[in-house]
Amino acid sequence: MSNVTLAYTIQGDSDGYVIFECPFCESEFKLQAGEYQSEQNPVLDLFCPYCGLTSSKDDFYSKEVIEQIQNIAQNYMVEMINKSFGKMAKSINRSGKGIIKMEFRPLDKIHVKNIETEDAVEDEFECSCCGNHVKVLYCIGKSKIFCGYCGVDIK
Repeated sequence: MSNVTLAYTIQGDSDGYVIFECPFCESEFKLQAGEYQSEQNPVLDLFCPYCGLTSSKDDFYSKEVIEQIQNIAQNYMVEMINKSFGKMAKSINRSGKGIIKMEFRPLDKIHVKNIETEDAVEDEFECSCCGNHVKVLYCIGKSKIFCGYCGVDIK
C-alpha cells in the first residue's frame, strides 16, 4: 500500500499571520506563516506565548484546523470506497448474467471550507533572541509574553 499525502492551505491575515491554539491553556495566538514554514529553520516544537508551556508543533493546530484535516481525510476515504465499490458493481453486473445484481449508491463527501485567519486587534512582537514574530492579545501590565519559537520572555 502506498503513502498518501493530503494538503490543506490556511489563508493568513493581512500581515501573513496564521492562528494557532495552545493545547494547555487553549489561548489563541498567531505566527507568521513564512517563519513557521521556514526550511532554513524548521520548527519542531512551539511555546505558548501566554503560558510558556511547550509541545510538538502539531499539538498547536486549532480545533477548526484539526476538524478540517479530519474532513479532508474522510473525504479521501469516501472517494476510495466509492471508487472500489463502483468498479465492483460494474464488474458484478456485467458478469452476473442477470442472476446477481449489485446496486451501489456512492457515499456523500463532507464540505471542506477554507479557513481564513481574520484580522484582529492583536499586538505584534519580535523576539530579540531568535528574531521571529508572534501576534497576541496584550494588556499592558497584565500579560507576560513568551516567544512562540524559543520560549524567551519577550515582554
